[in-house]
Amino acid sequence: MELSKNILEGIALAGNASDISEAKFRLLLSEIFKQAVSNKNLTETKCGADDINNKTAYSCLFSLLLEASKHNVDVSTLSSVLDECRWDSGRASSFTRLYAEHKERIQAPLSMIGNSSNQIVDVKWRQDFVIKNSNCEKICEPSYLLSLKTWNPHSNETKDVTFSCNVDHLQDLVLKLKDATKCIERNAM
Repeated sequence: MELSKNILEGIALAGNASDISEAKFRLLLSEIFKQAVSNKNLTETKCGADDINNKTAYSCLFSLLLEASKHNVDVSTLSSVLDECRWDSGRASSFTRLYAEHKERIQAPLSMIGNSSNQIVDVKWRQDFVIKNSNCEKICEPSYLLSLKTWNPHSNETKDVTFSCNVDHLQDLVLKLKDATKCIERNAM
C-alpha cells in the first residue's frame, strides 16, 4: 500500500490532538466509517466540513481506509502506518479496532469496482452449408455458427455472444487460441 506525501501529512494531522480535538476525532471516525460501509452517497457530514483541518483529516483518513481495505492490509501493518504518522496509541487503537470490525463490509462494495472481463463458460457451435446467398449465384462452402456463453462475476449474469465465420476465419481463431494456450503453458512453468 503506497500513500502519497500529502495523504500521509493529512493522516498525521488527524492524529495530532492539538489540531483535531478528541471529540472531533471521534466524530470524524464515526462519519468516515459510516460513509465507507454505506451503499448510498452521503452528501453532508457532521464532522465540521467548514474547518480546513477537518476536511483534510476526513479526506486523508478516508483514503487510508479505502486503500487499506483494497489491499487487504492487516491491523499490524495499519498500526505501523499510523505510528509512522506519530499517532498516539489511543487514537491508533480506535482506528484499527473500527477498521477490523468493518473491513469486510468495506471490501464488499470495493470488489464490485473494476473492469474484470467476462469469462467464457460454454461454447456451442454448428456447421451449416451455404449453397447460395443474395449476392452470388452459387457459393457451396461451409459456414460455422459459434455461440459463446459468457459470465460476469460481478453481476453474476450470463450473456450469449453469437457469430458466424467461414473455414478460414475459424482456422485463424483456432490458431490464435492455440497460441494463447502455449503462452499460458510457458508462463505456468
